[in-house]
Amino acid sequence: MITTSLRLPKPVMDAVRARAAERGIKPTALIREAIVASLADAQAVIPVSVLLAAAEEYTKRQPIA
Repeated sequence: MITTSLRLPKPVMDAVRARAAERGIKPTALIREAIVASLADAQAVIPVSVLLAAAEEYTKRQPIA
């Protein structure tokens, strides 16, 4: 692994911390998952944790019928 620095607006980092806390992971792990998922091609393996988090986020955004 390589360490890098990243500047984010405070509200964005606050949201990252909150989402990571909900999932029980560190903010850096959440950021890493998001970057890896955004770079994945159609044939790439996506971690199950990323898929589960996306499914959970999707269900939160859908209006209950």
